[in-house]
Amino acid sequence: MSKNARTLSQQLDSEATLFEKIQSAIDLDNKTTNSTLAEIAEEIKLSDSFVKGSSSFYDFLNAEEKAHDTLVCQGTACMVNGSSSEVLKQYKKCGKAMCVGHCYQGGALLKRDSDGRLSSFCHTQQGLEQKDIPVYGLAESNILTSKPASIEALYQTALENQNIPLELEHSKLRGRGGGGFLFAFKCEQMAKTTSKDKYIVCNADEGDPGAFSDRYLLEEQPHKVMAGMYAAGIAAGANTGYLYIRYEYPEAITAVEHAIKAFNALDDSISKHFSFRIVPGAGSYVCGEETALLNSIEGLRPEVRTRPPYPATYGLWGRPTIVSNVETFANIPWILQNGGDAFAAIGTQESKGTKLISLDSQFNKPGLYEVDFGYAFEQLIYTDAGGFNVDVKALQVGGPLGSIVATESIDKFTLDFESFQTQGFALGHAGIIAIPSTFPMLKFMHHIFAYMADESCGKCTPCRLGTAKAEILINDAITKKSLMDGVFLEELLSLLETTSLCALGGGIPLPIRNIINQFEEELTPYFI
Repeated sequence: MSKNARTLSQQLDSEATLFEKIQSAIDLDNKTTNSTLAEIAEEIKLSDSFVKGSSSFYDFLNAEEKAHDTLVCQGTACMVNGSSSEVLKQYKKCGKAMCVGHCYQGGALLKRDSDGRLSSFCHTQQGLEQKDIPVYGLAESNILTSKPASIEALYQTALENQNIPLELEHSKLRGRGGGGFLFAFKCEQMAKTTSKDKYIVCNADEGDPGAFSDRYLLEEQPHKVMAGMYAAGIAAGANTGYLYIRYEYPEAITAVEHAIKAFNALDDSISKHFSFRIVPGAGSYVCGEETALLNSIEGLRPEVRTRPPYPATYGLWGRPTIVSNVETFANIPWILQNGGDAFAAIGTQESKGTKLISLDSQFNKPGLYEVDFGYAFEQLIYTDAGGFNVDVKALQVGGPLGSIVATESIDKFTLDFESFQTQGFALGHAGIIAIPSTFPMLKFMHHIFAYMADESCGKCTPCRLGTAKAEILINDAITKKSLMDGVFLEELLSLLETTSLCALGGGIPLPIRNIINQFEEELTPYFI
């Protein structure tokens, strides 16, 4: 069914994707919405239930959410620092957003104007403010945070470079979205395919609460991101790029719209080779998984695909596709301007280049830090960021599927993939949230499972049922209805880890085990 639907939905792609048509169909009146969705289904020869099934998946594609003028951030950073509960007192009738990317300030929300357009704000003592992201370049190269001397040169360098695949291979650039896969390998695999149509897709659905590095790049450095996509297209034979941008980042969408106009205004010798399109998300954490994201663009229900085949050979519309995240693409212009070997000379043996680190509002100097891979974690936390403004017992590193590091262990790590991985942790996307000493770790465990149960695509049984079961078990322990069976919980974690289709279910055991192993004394009263 998915292949047939994929083929039928592609018929709409020239003017608007099926997903974009579904988004535009949502009205405050449910009868109008259902009528429009039925017309779309008829147009592409699919059933009403198919289109309705897709639209009903997302947080923001319903009349209830569309009716709210205010959406209050209830992501992890705003939850643990207490700012979301304070903002909710000010807005009794509001919708929910899970992360607006203002973790460096807290108290974040989205406001809808009379035309329905969203803007993001922080609720402060002075009222609603739009606070800039504090940015600290601690790397000598500052690959990602330095301003380009010339926008045109970013694209011209890629156009004139005859050895893009070789430079990418020499750079040993790894994906920055959390998986850490070698980018050159994706390009190589797609370049081998013979399809006439190939695509570059930028995963800009930065869903990890606590991370705002992609938001910064999209708003302040969009041409670095786009030039990276442009170069990947030249290397792998693609001429169309899609940027799937988080719904909760309205300013990022606007910034990229302006950047695309600027790109199209460049000389034909540059702009004729490639076209960019924005696809706004609609509220779904699982769309950060590459195959769910591709299904979403196509207008299918964004469930994870089984693999193989991989996107490099069977991706968007069933065509070869490179999917990578914002920060990964933003590194490529520097690599082509300075050489892959120069990039590989920065960092560690396995982690090359620099990394953007997001620190939340509970640090004395919150904001975005660019560091060389291999930088001392303790130096960043206590010297550069000045430590904490509250008493902190742990850090969440890399989002809900990252890891939990007790403060007494901070000095054991350097900021690179291998330092975390070899010790049973994960750097992930490198958004860091301080967990106050007053915040119960059992409640934090419940938050992770509740969030994942809500965001599971539902395709695989272990994730769909396992996350919900764990949420119930922990809630029963919190409410003292019953104690948890540690053996059973570990069996459940093993099941999620080994049988889930993707990292949404498979990645949950890592932070949960981190918590259990490091906070045994605090958790013991809740276990049999």
